Amino acid sequence: MDLEGIARRLYPNIEEIRKKIIEEVEFYKGKDYQLKEQLTDALIEEVKKSIIASKIEPLLSYPVTGLKAGEAGLGSRGKGDHIIHEKILSLSGLNKFEDARVNKNVVVSIDGIHSRLAYFPFLAGFHATRAALRDVMVKGAEPIGVLVDIHLSDDSDLGMLLDFEAGVMTVTEFLGIPILAGSTLRIGGDLVIGERISGGIGAVGLLKRVFFSRDKIEEGDYIVMTEGNGGGTITTTAIYNGFYDVVKETLSLVDLVTCRVISEESIVNKVHSATDITNGGIRATAYELPENFGIELEKEVFISLINPKVYEMLNSLGIDPLGLSIDSIAIFTKEPEVILKKLAESGIRAGIIGRIVRADKGKLVDERGNRLEMGFRESPYTPIKKIIGNKTSYSEELIRQRLNEALKLVKEKKENVLKTLKAS
Repeated sequence: MDLEGIARRLYPNIEEIRKKIIEEVEFYKGKDYQLKEQLTDALIEEVKKSIIASKIEPLLSYPVTGLKAGEAGLGSRGKGDHIIHEKILSLSGLNKFEDARVNKNVVVSIDGIHSRLAYFPFLAGFHATRAALRDVMVKGAEPIGVLVDIHLSDDSDLGMLLDFEAGVMTVTEFLGIPILAGSTLRIGGDLVIGERISGGIGAVGLLKRVFFSRDKIEEGDYIVMTEGNGGGTITTTAIYNGFYDVVKETLSLVDLVTCRVISEESIVNKVHSATDITNGGIRATAYELPENFGIELEKEVFISLINPKVYEMLNSLGIDPLGLSIDSIAIFTKEPEVILKKLAESGIRAGIIGRIVRADKGKLVDERGNRLEMGFRESPYTPIKKIIGNKTSYSEELIRQRLNEALKLVKEKKENVLKTLKAS
């Protein structure tokens, strides 16, 4: 519970703030919590001063778009999130989608904890670490370590911290790499009460031979995909829908082994590019290709490569497997049989799920030419996500327009601060 957020939302109704904050504090801390009155008074004073500050000092304000993150699709790995990330990439000057970035042979990536795994710290740590390392390794880098950023709410049990770290270290010890650095904090200091954890894992690698950039994908490339056992998304689906036996199916690191195999000297020159089928599924993967290209998908082959227990769960729940993370590795090549043979030698199940075509046929089409469009959000995979649905009241045009207006303002702020820094 974000006490500061409550106070800011109710300000300047001081009595209403006092009543609501004390109610929330008592819920988590107990009615006998001795500091509740003092804490509430101090919070009201802090919020009052911070609101005044943001009104008189432009540096402390942000451009208000009127777009709420959830309604705009942020983090939901569909069209809405795609538009938002286009703008982030534009601001950063990167412009193109990529799993990880390379600079001076150093490849880095970062992945956040799946928010619905906050009460399952070991799994949250395991899957976030696996995802961050996979993003580095799928680009052709050899991992050299990870960075851990873990935040606990005020009432989180410290056992959650240790359980999370154990999840992280299960992956790092498997690969034989260290934790290089970390940060352990509370969410919002004293002002977020409750037991939720959040944070992320950063991964660092050194480029071995070739960076498997999306720019190297060519028309006519075949797409070899490995078996998908699922990760954080499938784990979440299993827990919140009661398919508990599926959770263990996701505790697999065959995807990381695959990345090492395709980076070996004997095969690396056969690989044009590689990526993972994660957030948003194969639908999102198609939209992250270079602008001119799309995917002609062999849907039945794709489905056959999903872990049988995972697919059985998705099928029984009516969840579209094309629109969510299955944690497979997709390899783009002109010589698929060579890749398949090499993977088979390592005991990795894989198949050819399609090929690269011109985008004028659609970013994602099936073998009959039917377009398989990306939804506004990824496939709804928990009961709550099904209630929220896959639509929004915002138009794509509105999202783009408001974000463009905000981009202009934040760029001006950045340039003004830079001028000040350079002047000093």
